[in-house]
Amino acid sequence: MRLLKCCCCISLQFGTMIIGCIFGIKDFSLGCLGIYFVTRKELPVWVITFFDKMNARQCVFCFAIVFYLMSFSDLLLISGAMAKNPAYMGPWLIVNFIVLICTIATALLSAIAIIRIVLIVYAMLVVNSYYDELTA
Repeated sequence: MRLLKCCCCISLQFGTMIIGCIFGIKDFSLGCLGIYFVTRKELPVWVITFFDKMNARQCVFCFAIVFYLMSFSDLLLISGAMAKNPAYMGPWLIVNFIVLICTIATALLSAIAIIRIVLIVYAMLVVNSYYDELTA
């Protein structure tokens, strides 16, 4: 399936840049939050209970690094959309496909994951449509 517009009125290029900005801000903020939790003296109780039998501080640090890497792929997406270079957009599609698979695996644990799945699928559909438009 290929879209012609993002949200019925925005061009695919601009929609791709908006998606890159939104995902970039989210990923960078979550990375900063993870680093904040790691540098604090004590972790919140919900973080410790989430990583029940693992070292919570190390897990949060690893997730923060992953979020920073994802924000880098978001920057690549934005620059690829601005330069109309599909080679910069490919990593974002791969990374978010992996995120989508992981989110589907956790959808059984959380109802809010279903909303995230819908948003990721739509974002990937917009970016993939623009990628196809550039490579065609």
